[in-house]
Amino acid sequence: MRFVSHRLPVILELLLNGPFIVLFALQLSGRAPAFIPASLLAHVINIGTYIVPFVLCVVVGFCFWTSKDLEDFIRRHIFSLVILLPLFITFGDKEFAFWLSSAHFLSTILSLYEQPEVSPSNLKPTWWRSGKPVLPTLRLSPAQIVLLSFAGIILLGTFLLALPVSAPENQRVSIIDALFMSTSATCVTGLSTISVKNNLSLFGQMILLGLIQVGGLGFMTLASSLTILMGRSTRMRERLLMQDLLDVNGMDELYQMIVDIMRYTFFIELWGAIILAFGFSYEGLEFSEALYSGFFYSISAFCNAGFGLWDNSFESYATSPLIHGTIAVLIILGGLGFIVLRELREMILKKKIFMRLSLHTKIVFTVTGFLLLAGTLFIFFGEFLNALDDYSLFEKIQIAFFQSVTLRTAGFNTIPLTSLHPFTAYGMMLFMFIGGSPGSTAGGIKTTTFAILVQSIRSTLKGQRSVTIFDRTVQTSTVVKSVGLTFISIIIICFFVLVMMRLEPNQNLLTLMFEIVSAFGTVGLSLGATAQLSVAGKVGISLLMYIGRVGPLTMAFAVGESAEGRGKVEYPDGRLLIG
Repeated sequence: MRFVSHRLPVILELLLNGPFIVLFALQLSGRAPAFIPASLLAHVINIGTYIVPFVLCVVVGFCFWTSKDLEDFIRRHIFSLVILLPLFITFGDKEFAFWLSSAHFLSTILSLYEQPEVSPSNLKPTWWRSGKPVLPTLRLSPAQIVLLSFAGIILLGTFLLALPVSAPENQRVSIIDALFMSTSATCVTGLSTISVKNNLSLFGQMILLGLIQVGGLGFMTLASSLTILMGRSTRMRERLLMQDLLDVNGMDELYQMIVDIMRYTFFIELWGAIILAFGFSYEGLEFSEALYSGFFYSISAFCNAGFGLWDNSFESYATSPLIHGTIAVLIILGGLGFIVLRELREMILKKKIFMRLSLHTKIVFTVTGFLLLAGTLFIFFGEFLNALDDYSLFEKIQIAFFQSVTLRTAGFNTIPLTSLHPFTAYGMMLFMFIGGSPGSTAGGIKTTTFAILVQSIRSTLKGQRSVTIFDRTVQTSTVVKSVGLTFISIIIICFFVLVMMRLEPNQNLLTLMFEIVSAFGTVGLSLGATAQLSVAGKVGISLLMYIGRVGPLTMAFAVGESAEGRGKVEYPDGRLLIG
């Protein structure tokens, strides 16, 4: 019966809901064929509006009939139930019927890729079990699962943000803006083509915040966390996947890491929200607005997202140490990575000395501290007589430090970035390119990659055969990956600079380059180009944010995955002259 459940729902939706989806999409885009009379088109769409809910009822009922029990039904078809409820609440609304049925049809198609669970009792030679699955079961690598999970979240977020309820009354978020905002939130970037406060309703802001949280922690981490909280055991394949993603060795370490991730996230965001709410209230906001703003900015800052409720970011609080100081701490903690946070906790509680920390944590602490200090000095002296000219010495230090922190891929600003000198803007791109640390909510090539590159150059100049950091030898494969990651990242950025120069000919080159590096590093800082992007430009930047979030190496591994069973061939060494 499981095999039937993988066929009948999609057939029903294809034959009955499919024509309605296609015709309404053509009418919505103004591309309906001329040979179809307008009256006939309207009549078919009106009928389809009322047929769609009943078709989905039949599909859900059939899924319930083929499920093992109620728990199995809810676990497998919770999305169908979520779609069905608003569909009947808005019964007769054409646009709601179109968007909801399209989303459900997509989920039904994706369900064909699930491997049916076959038990011995299901192997009786009955007529409905004699056929093969409609589509072969996909065996995805961890890299491909990461790519698809982020893509699925982006599509779901696009659909939700495009709903009328996501915008204020008499306003709508266009599909392209919904796609851009969903991508930016899921990829924790912060670039925005619309005003979060003015163009999104409370529901839309909550969707945006949810995408930021899911994108920051990662879908697989959240899914595993919910499984643990519900007291259910995870499948072996899911455990192995999470071990690979979180770089842990055993099951006990995996569970402990997931629990730590959720515990640290909840604790840090909660206390950040409380302090920010107090700070906003002290600055004159009403308590309810201060509380909401505190939670919004705490999540956005810890996830290094950069989304804000005000169009000028934190320019109004440039000299408020409690507010921008709390935001800076949240950004730094979010950019360190959960492995480092766990060792940081041991340093505080168990008084663990620096030399006894892991190599990874030592590198992260050292490089992060160096980049924060270097960025602060660079911005301070670069803008001392320019953008910072009207501030006192202490205020200049505050602003320079905060802007250095936000280059860790956070995306907030306390001064107008358009007032920066081109020299400073170009230097900031170098810091954005490096980004945060592995295993964190930040982007970029990561601090550890930067450290390995520097040490690799140093070892080459000294004629050493191996790369060493803190009296530890770095594996050759890790060095090769670091070089490959950096080289691929540079190629991607250069390619998108060429593409965006063609798509946005009216934009300044430095402004475009700043926007591209900001999108790739999932930073979110902008010199003003995002709001002026064309449709093609928005799609290009959205794609770049997606690549930057999943990582160039992950993208390369997912696309270039070798076919299973293909033999390995070792070739003889060849000599080459370089340099």
